[in-house]
Amino acid sequence: MDKLAFEKGLRPSTAQLAMQLEALMVAGNLRGMATVRDSGYRGFLRDSVQALLRNSERVAIVSGFPVGEHFETDGPAGAIALANGLLKLGAEVALLGAASYAKALENALPSAISNGDQFAGSIVSIEKDQSEFQLRNFVSDFKPSLVIFIEVPGAGADGTHRNMRFEDISEQTISWETLLTLVACPTIAIADGGNELGMGLVASHLEQLPIACASASTDHLVLADVSNWGAYALLALASACVGRSLLEGFELTTCLNALVEAGFVDGVTQCSVATEDGLPLARSESFIQGVQALAAPVVAERHVSELLGADHLASGYV
Repeated sequence: MDKLAFEKGLRPSTAQLAMQLEALMVAGNLRGMATVRDSGYRGFLRDSVQALLRNSERVAIVSGFPVGEHFETDGPAGAIALANGLLKLGAEVALLGAASYAKALENALPSAISNGDQFAGSIVSIEKDQSEFQLRNFVSDFKPSLVIFIEVPGAGADGTHRNMRFEDISEQTISWETLLTLVACPTIAIADGGNELGMGLVASHLEQLPIACASASTDHLVLADVSNWGAYALLALASACVGRSLLEGFELTTCLNALVEAGFVDGVTQCSVATEDGLPLARSESFIQGVQALAAPVVAERHVSELLGADHLASGYV
Protein backbone atom coordinates (compact mmCIF):
# COMPACT_ATOMS: atom_id res chain seq x y z
CA MET A 1 0.00 0.00 0.00
CA ASP A 2 1.39 3.44 -0.89
CA LYS A 3 2.13 5.88 1.95
CA LEU A 4 -0.74 8.27 1.16
CA ALA A 5 -3.29 5.48 0.99
CA PHE A 6 -2.01 3.99 4.23
CA GLU A 7 -2.10 7.29 6.10
CA LYS A 8 -5.62 8.03 4.92
CA GLY A 9 -6.91 4.51 5.50
CA LEU A 10 -7.68 3.92 1.82
CA ARG A 11 -6.62 0.81 -0.01
CA PRO A 12 -4.57 1.51 -3.18
CA SER A 13 -7.49 0.75 -5.52
CA THR A 14 -9.78 3.18 -3.69
CA ALA A 15 -7.14 5.89 -3.40
CA GLN A 16 -6.44 5.63 -7.13
CA LEU A 17 -10.16 5.75 -7.89
CA ALA A 18 -10.51 8.95 -5.87
CA MET A 19 -7.89 10.69 -7.99
CA GLN A 20 -9.37 9.36 -11.24
CA LEU A 21 -12.80 10.67 -10.27
CA GLU A 22 -11.38 14.06 -9.28
CA ALA A 23 -9.73 14.44 -12.67
CA LEU A 24 -12.95 13.48 -14.47
CA MET A 25 -15.05 15.88 -12.38
CA VAL A 26 -13.11 18.94 -13.58
CA ALA A 27 -11.94 17.67 -16.99
CA GLY A 28 -13.84 20.35 -18.92
CA ASN A 29 -12.45 23.18 -16.78
CA LEU A 30 -15.69 25.02 -17.60
CA ARG A 31 -15.26 27.67 -14.90
CA GLY A 32 -11.68 27.14 -13.84
CA MET A 33 -12.06 24.29 -11.36
CA ALA A 34 -9.37 22.20 -13.05
CA THR A 35 -7.08 25.22 -12.75
CA VAL A 36 -7.80 25.33 -9.02
CA ARG A 37 -7.10 21.61 -8.67
CA ASP A 38 -3.90 21.87 -10.70
CA SER A 39 -2.71 24.68 -8.45
CA GLY A 40 -2.46 22.18 -5.60
CA TYR A 41 -5.97 21.59 -4.27
CA ARG A 42 -6.09 17.80 -4.60
CA GLY A 43 -7.44 14.95 -2.52
CA PHE A 44 -10.68 16.79 -1.82
CA LEU A 45 -12.96 13.95 -2.92
CA ARG A 46 -11.26 11.38 -0.70
CA ASP A 47 -11.42 13.67 2.33
CA SER A 48 -15.07 14.55 1.71
CA VAL A 49 -16.12 10.92 1.37
CA GLN A 50 -14.39 10.09 4.63
CA ALA A 51 -16.28 12.91 6.33
CA LEU A 52 -19.56 11.73 4.82
CA LEU A 53 -19.18 8.09 5.84
CA ARG A 54 -17.99 8.89 9.34
CA ASN A 55 -20.80 11.37 10.05
CA SER A 56 -23.80 9.96 8.20
CA GLU A 57 -26.25 9.57 11.08
CA ARG A 58 -28.26 12.78 10.52
CA VAL A 59 -27.40 14.70 7.38
CA ALA A 60 -28.77 18.09 6.37
CA ILE A 61 -28.53 18.80 2.63
CA VAL A 62 -28.89 22.45 1.58
CA SER A 63 -29.47 23.45 -2.04
CA GLY A 64 -31.20 25.99 -4.25
CA PHE A 65 -29.58 28.65 -6.45
CA PRO A 66 -32.05 31.29 -7.68
CA VAL A 67 -32.38 32.12 -11.38
CA GLY A 68 -34.84 34.98 -11.73
CA GLU A 69 -38.08 33.77 -10.16
CA HIS A 70 -37.01 30.13 -10.43
CA PHE A 71 -34.20 27.87 -9.20
CA GLU A 72 -31.69 26.01 -11.29
CA THR A 73 -31.54 22.27 -11.87
CA ASP A 74 -27.92 22.19 -10.75
CA GLY A 75 -28.13 21.52 -7.03
CA PRO A 76 -31.48 19.81 -6.45
CA ALA A 77 -30.67 16.81 -8.68
CA GLY A 78 -27.47 16.27 -6.73
CA ALA A 79 -29.31 16.77 -3.44
CA ILE A 80 -31.86 14.12 -4.41
CA ALA A 81 -29.10 11.70 -5.42
CA LEU A 82 -27.32 12.31 -2.10
CA ALA A 83 -30.50 11.81 -0.09
CA ASN A 84 -31.19 8.56 -1.93
CA GLY A 85 -27.65 7.29 -1.34
CA LEU A 86 -27.58 8.30 2.31
CA LEU A 87 -30.86 6.49 2.91
CA LYS A 88 -29.10 3.29 1.85
CA LEU A 89 -26.58 3.93 4.63
CA GLY A 90 -29.34 4.23 7.19
CA ALA A 91 -29.04 8.00 7.51
CA GLU A 92 -31.78 10.37 8.55
CA VAL A 93 -31.89 13.13 5.94
CA ALA A 94 -33.24 16.68 5.92
CA LEU A 95 -33.49 18.65 2.66
CA LEU A 96 -33.26 22.39 3.37
CA GLY A 97 -34.08 25.27 1.08
CA ALA A 98 -35.69 28.67 0.77
CA ALA A 99 -39.49 28.51 0.98
CA SER A 100 -40.20 28.75 -2.76
CA TYR A 101 -37.43 26.27 -3.54
CA ALA A 102 -38.70 23.84 -0.91
CA LYS A 103 -42.20 23.97 -2.38
CA ALA A 104 -40.92 23.27 -5.90
CA LEU A 105 -38.74 20.42 -4.61
CA GLU A 106 -41.71 18.94 -2.77
CA ASN A 107 -43.69 18.98 -6.02
CA ALA A 108 -40.84 17.36 -7.95
CA LEU A 109 -39.86 14.57 -5.56
CA PRO A 110 -42.67 12.06 -6.18
CA SER A 111 -41.69 11.86 -9.87
CA ALA A 112 -37.97 12.60 -9.53
CA ILE A 113 -37.06 9.27 -7.96
CA SER A 114 -38.92 6.04 -7.29
CA ASN A 115 -38.83 6.47 -3.51
CA GLY A 116 -39.49 10.21 -3.65
CA ASP A 117 -42.51 10.01 -1.38
CA GLN A 118 -40.19 8.90 1.44
CA PHE A 119 -38.53 12.30 1.41
CA ALA A 120 -41.67 14.44 1.46
CA GLY A 121 -41.49 14.77 5.23
CA SER A 122 -37.76 15.51 5.08
CA ILE A 123 -38.09 18.89 3.36
CA VAL A 124 -37.39 21.88 5.60
CA SER A 125 -38.67 25.21 4.29
CA ILE A 126 -36.87 28.37 5.43
CA GLU A 127 -38.46 31.82 5.18
CA LYS A 128 -35.98 34.61 4.48
CA ASP A 129 -37.36 37.00 7.11
CA GLN A 130 -37.33 34.28 9.77
CA SER A 131 -34.24 32.40 8.63
CA GLU A 132 -32.04 32.79 11.70
CA PHE A 133 -34.84 31.78 14.07
CA GLN A 134 -35.89 28.82 11.92
CA LEU A 135 -32.33 27.62 11.34
CA ARG A 136 -31.57 27.83 15.06
CA ASN A 137 -34.66 25.71 15.79
CA PHE A 138 -33.73 23.25 13.05
CA VAL A 139 -30.24 22.70 14.46
CA SER A 140 -31.65 22.29 17.97
CA ASP A 141 -34.28 19.76 16.87
CA PHE A 142 -32.50 17.79 14.12
CA LYS A 143 -28.99 17.90 15.62
CA PRO A 144 -27.19 17.29 12.31
CA SER A 145 -24.07 15.15 12.34
CA LEU A 146 -23.12 16.55 8.91
CA VAL A 147 -24.25 19.43 6.70
CA ILE A 148 -23.79 19.35 2.92
CA PHE A 149 -24.22 22.52 0.85
CA ILE A 150 -24.60 21.86 -2.88
CA GLU A 151 -24.68 24.79 -5.33
CA VAL A 152 -25.69 27.34 -2.68
CA PRO A 153 -25.00 31.09 -3.12
CA GLY A 154 -22.21 32.39 -0.92
CA ALA A 155 -21.68 36.01 0.09
CA GLY A 156 -18.55 37.78 -1.09
CA ALA A 157 -16.30 39.98 1.02
CA ASP A 158 -18.82 42.83 0.71
CA GLY A 159 -21.64 40.64 2.05
CA THR A 160 -23.38 40.46 -1.33
CA HIS A 161 -24.54 37.22 -2.94
CA ARG A 162 -23.93 37.23 -6.70
CA ASN A 163 -24.66 34.89 -9.58
CA MET A 164 -22.31 33.96 -12.42
CA ARG A 165 -23.32 37.17 -14.22
CA PHE A 166 -22.18 39.19 -11.16
CA GLU A 167 -25.79 40.23 -10.50
CA ASP A 168 -26.82 40.86 -6.90
CA ILE A 169 -29.19 38.06 -5.83
CA SER A 170 -29.05 38.74 -2.08
CA GLU A 171 -32.79 39.38 -1.85
CA GLN A 172 -33.56 36.06 -3.54
CA THR A 173 -31.53 33.78 -1.31
CA ILE A 174 -31.17 32.77 2.31
CA SER A 175 -27.89 33.73 3.97
CA TRP A 176 -26.85 30.14 4.54
CA GLU A 177 -23.70 31.38 6.24
CA THR A 178 -25.95 31.63 9.31
CA LEU A 179 -26.30 27.85 9.36
CA LEU A 180 -22.52 27.52 9.29
CA THR A 181 -22.25 29.57 12.47
CA LEU A 182 -24.90 27.48 14.24
CA VAL A 183 -23.54 23.96 13.69
CA ALA A 184 -20.61 22.25 15.37
CA CYS A 185 -20.64 19.24 13.03
CA PRO A 186 -18.45 18.76 9.92
CA THR A 187 -19.55 20.58 6.77
CA ILE A 188 -19.08 19.82 3.07
CA ALA A 189 -19.70 22.17 0.15
CA ILE A 190 -20.06 21.11 -3.49
CA ALA A 191 -19.43 23.92 -5.97
CA ASP A 192 -18.44 24.68 -9.55
CA GLY A 193 -17.70 28.35 -9.97
CA GLY A 194 -16.39 30.34 -7.01
CA ASN A 195 -19.53 32.22 -5.99
CA GLU A 196 -20.92 29.33 -3.94
CA LEU A 197 -20.79 28.97 -0.18
CA GLY A 198 -17.67 27.06 0.82
CA MET A 199 -15.38 28.44 -1.90
CA GLY A 200 -13.59 30.61 0.63
CA LEU A 201 -11.56 27.49 1.37
CA VAL A 202 -9.72 27.96 -1.95
CA ALA A 203 -9.88 31.76 -2.21
CA SER A 204 -6.13 32.04 -2.75
CA HIS A 205 -6.40 29.70 -5.75
CA LEU A 206 -9.12 31.84 -7.36
CA GLU A 207 -7.30 35.17 -7.48
CA GLN A 208 -6.38 34.85 -11.16
CA LEU A 209 -9.87 33.82 -12.28
CA PRO A 210 -12.75 36.18 -13.25
CA ILE A 211 -14.83 35.05 -10.29
CA ALA A 212 -16.77 36.80 -7.54
CA CYS A 213 -15.41 34.55 -4.81
CA ALA A 214 -17.59 33.64 -1.85
CA SER A 215 -15.95 34.23 1.52
CA ALA A 216 -17.31 31.47 3.75
CA SER A 217 -15.35 28.24 4.11
CA THR A 218 -16.62 24.77 4.93
CA ASP A 219 -14.52 21.96 6.39
CA HIS A 220 -14.46 20.19 3.03
CA LEU A 221 -15.01 21.41 -0.52
CA VAL A 222 -15.78 19.29 -3.58
CA LEU A 223 -15.04 20.93 -6.94
CA ALA A 224 -16.65 19.91 -10.23
CA ASP A 225 -17.49 21.31 -13.65
CA VAL A 226 -21.14 21.03 -12.57
CA SER A 227 -22.06 20.87 -8.89
CA ASN A 228 -24.47 17.97 -9.45
CA TRP A 229 -21.55 16.03 -10.87
CA GLY A 230 -19.70 16.50 -7.60
CA ALA A 231 -22.56 14.75 -5.80
CA TYR A 232 -22.56 11.86 -8.28
CA ALA A 233 -18.80 11.39 -7.93
CA LEU A 234 -19.01 11.63 -4.14
CA LEU A 235 -21.55 8.80 -4.15
CA ALA A 236 -19.49 6.76 -6.61
CA LEU A 237 -16.42 6.85 -4.35
CA ALA A 238 -18.54 6.20 -1.26
CA SER A 239 -19.99 3.19 -3.09
CA ALA A 240 -16.49 1.83 -3.58
CA CYS A 241 -15.83 2.25 0.13
CA VAL A 242 -18.93 0.41 1.32
CA GLY A 243 -19.12 -2.24 -1.39
CA ARG A 244 -22.54 -1.44 -2.84
CA SER A 245 -23.92 1.16 -5.23
CA LEU A 246 -25.28 4.27 -3.55
CA LEU A 247 -26.36 5.65 -6.93
CA GLU A 248 -28.73 2.75 -7.56
CA GLY A 249 -32.29 3.96 -8.05
CA PHE A 250 -31.27 7.43 -9.22
CA GLU A 251 -32.03 8.09 -12.89
CA LEU A 252 -30.73 11.46 -14.06
CA THR A 253 -33.11 12.06 -16.97
CA THR A 254 -36.14 11.13 -14.86
CA CYS A 255 -34.99 13.44 -12.09
CA LEU A 256 -34.29 16.42 -14.34
CA ASN A 257 -37.62 16.03 -16.14
CA ALA A 258 -39.45 16.07 -12.81
CA LEU A 259 -37.55 19.17 -11.69
CA VAL A 260 -38.38 21.04 -14.89
CA GLU A 261 -42.03 20.03 -14.60
CA ALA A 262 -41.99 21.54 -11.08
CA GLY A 263 -40.60 24.85 -12.34
CA PHE A 264 -36.82 24.49 -12.21
CA VAL A 265 -34.71 25.84 -15.08
CA ASP A 266 -31.25 25.35 -16.54
CA GLY A 267 -29.00 27.78 -14.66
CA VAL A 268 -27.04 28.87 -17.73
CA THR A 269 -29.68 29.03 -20.46
CA GLN A 270 -32.47 29.92 -18.00
CA CYS A 271 -34.75 27.68 -20.07
CA SER A 272 -37.20 25.06 -18.83
CA VAL A 273 -35.22 22.14 -20.21
CA ALA A 274 -33.91 18.98 -18.57
CA THR A 275 -30.23 19.92 -18.66
CA GLU A 276 -27.50 20.97 -16.24
CA ASP A 277 -25.63 24.26 -16.71
CA GLY A 278 -26.29 24.54 -20.43
CA LEU A 279 -24.69 21.20 -21.29
CA PRO A 280 -26.39 18.59 -23.48
CA LEU A 281 -28.20 15.97 -21.44
CA ALA A 282 -26.10 13.32 -23.18
CA ARG A 283 -22.96 14.83 -21.66
CA SER A 284 -24.40 14.70 -18.15
CA GLU A 285 -25.56 11.12 -18.71
CA SER A 286 -22.10 10.25 -20.00
CA PHE A 287 -20.51 11.68 -16.87
CA ILE A 288 -22.66 9.72 -14.45
CA GLN A 289 -22.13 6.55 -16.48
CA GLY A 290 -18.40 7.28 -16.44
CA VAL A 291 -18.10 7.59 -12.67
CA GLN A 292 -20.17 4.45 -12.18
CA ALA A 293 -17.97 2.54 -14.63
CA LEU A 294 -14.80 3.68 -12.85
CA ALA A 295 -16.17 2.73 -9.45
CA ALA A 296 -17.80 -0.59 -10.41
CA PRO A 297 -14.67 -2.82 -10.20
CA VAL A 298 -13.73 -1.39 -6.80
CA VAL A 299 -17.31 -1.71 -5.54
CA ALA A 300 -17.29 -5.38 -6.57
CA GLU A 301 -13.86 -5.97 -5.01
CA ARG A 302 -14.98 -4.41 -1.76
CA HIS A 303 -18.18 -6.44 -1.71
CA VAL A 304 -16.34 -9.73 -2.25
CA SER A 305 -13.72 -8.84 0.38
CA GLU A 306 -16.43 -8.12 2.95
CA LEU A 307 -18.15 -11.42 2.18
CA LEU A 308 -14.82 -13.15 2.78
CA GLY A 309 -14.23 -11.17 5.97
CA ALA A 310 -10.90 -9.80 4.76
CA ASP A 311 -8.74 -8.55 7.64
CA HIS A 312 -7.70 -5.39 5.84
CA LEU A 313 -11.27 -4.11 5.91
CA ALA A 314 -11.62 -4.36 9.67
CA SER A 315 -10.53 -0.76 10.25
CA GLY A 316 -13.75 0.72 8.82
CA TYR A 317 -15.10 2.26 5.65
CA VAL A 318 -12.09 4.21 4.41
